[in-house]
Amino acid sequence: MYVSYFFRKRRKNAYSIEHIFEGLSAQIKKEGRIGVRKIEVSSIRDIFTNIFQARAAQSEVNHITGDIYYVMLGLNKKNTVLTIHDCVFKTQYSKWNPKYWIINWLWYQLPVRRSNMITTISEKTKNEVIELTGVSGEKIKIVPNFYDPRFSFVSKKFNADCPRILQIGTKKNKNLHRIIKALNGINCELDIVGPLTEDIKQLLKENNIKYLNSSNITFEELKKKYEETDMVLFISTYEGFGMPIIEANVVGRPLITSNLSPMTEIADDSAIKVNPYDELEIKLTVMQLIADAELRGQLIKNGIMNAERYNINIIADEYTSLYQSMLK
Repeated sequence: MYVSYFFRKRRKNAYSIEHIFEGLSAQIKKEGRIGVRKIEVSSIRDIFTNIFQARAAQSEVNHITGDIYYVMLGLNKKNTVLTIHDCVFKTQYSKWNPKYWIINWLWYQLPVRRSNMITTISEKTKNEVIELTGVSGEKIKIVPNFYDPRFSFVSKKFNADCPRILQIGTKKNKNLHRIIKALNGINCELDIVGPLTEDIKQLLKENNIKYLNSSNITFEELKKKYEETDMVLFISTYEGFGMPIIEANVVGRPLITSNLSPMTEIADDSAIKVNPYDELEIKLTVMQLIADAELRGQLIKNGIMNAERYNINIIADEYTSLYQSMLK
């Protein structure tokens, strides 16, 4: 059996989907039971070309890994899996905007109707897809993301005098503007991964935040950031999953995340959960975590156990079983 994995064209500062499914396909290929083909479609401006390119590259099983859902229109329905990561476009465009309806139909409505099986990475995304498209829940299987096995536990003495705090992501949903305001008056160093706007730079200055910033970094650089930080903040207002949660868990760093789905389910008891819209609650929770060594230790212990739910071998087995079931 061969599986064709369809990837979007790589984009600067947007590579999480590729990273996850390249790891998955490599693991499945390594096990020797299934052959793997990887197809990258071209620019989003070439939608119809991409659809025909996908049609020509089909295998016994096809898997659309994310974001380019519209290529489903060129694939055989019977043997195609569509992975949907989120429905974030609903938060970006109003229904009065033509882009809302273009994305709705080309990325969701039509591909969902034409696919044999849909996987989502969380219960939240599953519910959003059902609400958006009206598809039966029986057609959707939840298969979560996994952590990169190159991450591992690294012990670190916590710097309570001036902790380094890691913040992954700078898009609006990553809630950086509220986090910056919440950290005002706390002696810390904020390590931000992602491009900064001039408005955010000004906000950092106004709130007297010491910070580091990097963008478009390699995996090894990201791994080093987790190892060198004292705690991780992932207080997002919208996510389909939340990879920094389990990455922090694996490396052994205490974590604060949002009390919203899917972060609450992904983190389980491995993080303190706060209202992402409440700057005071964020501030007090950061201060609590800095002051309470016993709490940090418990979160780290819980995190190591939580991460095992997202081991690559478990996720690869789930997808392998799914592929095999489609050929029966």
